[in-house]
Amino acid sequence: MARKIEYIDLIDKHIGNKIQELRLASGLSRQQLGEKIEVTHQQLQKYEKGTNRVSAGRLAVIAKCLKKPVQYFYEGLDDLVYNVEEQVDFTNHQRMCIEVSRNFMRIKNSEHKDAVNSLVRSLANSEGIAN
Repeated sequence: MARKIEYIDLIDKHIGNKIQELRLASGLSRQQLGEKIEVTHQQLQKYEKGTNRVSAGRLAVIAKCLKKPVQYFYEGLDDLVYNVEEQVDFTNHQRMCIEVSRNFMRIKNSEHKDAVNSLVRSLANSEGIAN
């Protein structure tokens, strides 16, 4: 599973992207929307980029100004989070493969290397994987 921080950052960026898309579709500048929601255009830019987190109350105000329900900003998050978990699992798998490879290369005795290779092959075959 993704680390908490990565997870939260992705959610912040997702919500920010939705804000920006709606703002542009509405023909509003950052300055104009910022005035409506009572933040500076710089702060709005940080929301849109996911640099700063939008509070629940502020998101409700943004949703009202952009004429969307608050739930709109969370649409698509399930797919995003699922894809991130897959990527993190793959990265963990890669990390483990590298670690196994490094440890294997440290073995000096060729008979031990053959034994480890046979063990791995045997385990893989017992899982139904052909060599």
